[in-house]
Amino acid sequence: MKRPALQSPSLPADGPPNPAPFPYRDYVGAKSALMAALTARPFYGQVTGPSGSGKTSLVRDLSATVDRHQYQVIYLSCSKASLLGIVRFLAQALRVTPRRSCLETSRALSDAIKAHPARFLLWVDEAEALGADTLGEIRTLAESDHEHGQLFSLVLCGLPELRSLLDATPLFPLKRRITLRCSLEGLRRDELGSFLVHRFGSDASRLPEPLRDEIFERTRATVALVDRVARPALNRAGNSVVTDEHLREAIDVTGL
Repeated sequence: MKRPALQSPSLPADGPPNPAPFPYRDYVGAKSALMAALTARPFYGQVTGPSGSGKTSLVRDLSATVDRHQYQVIYLSCSKASLLGIVRFLAQALRVTPRRSCLETSRALSDAIKAHPARFLLWVDEAEALGADTLGEIRTLAESDHEHGQLFSLVLCGLPELRSLLDATPLFPLKRRITLRCSLEGLRRDELGSFLVHRFGSDASRLPEPLRDEIFERTRATVALVDRVARPALNRAGNSVVTDEHLREAIDVTGL
């Protein structure tokens, strides 16, 4: 999916720290695209980005934003989960009593989803850790009712390696169904100042521009890493301006 040409909301030059997710361009574009897709028919989506880019914050934000009478987001962090485990998880989430077999439980799930007034979105985190067989079976589960069509929307979320995994020949039927592709690449350089104000409030002014350039390069613009470097640097400086020495110590601590 081509990145939407969106701008990050303008933020004040000064103010109190804000712990909420920072609305950088990729994040805003992904949320907007997901919200739009939810209002249409059930879809398959893909969200990728490095660790710390805001993928988990995105699904939490999405879940808190949608009208829960119309949409229900089911979050599944399934590092190496099996299809049986996923079916049982969905049964618990939808309050469906598990049957004697996975197939029988899947049928009961299908009936419960069709009878529910809300539209469901299954968000599978750490999807790159799943095998090709399990990913293919999740697609089969989403399309288990041939008369009704796709039962729920499915978003596969994970590290950039997920894109390579979906290139595997057995997963072609799943890949060709993916109509929404979002990538959280991190901050642009012109967003760094606003992020620092968002996260640290007036203390952001104690970070000189030359040091901001180094933070941006060292962290590869990943929002969580920027926080992990800037925070200890500010703490080491106390109430003073952050120096190169403070920043070097903070970088050493984070191992960058």
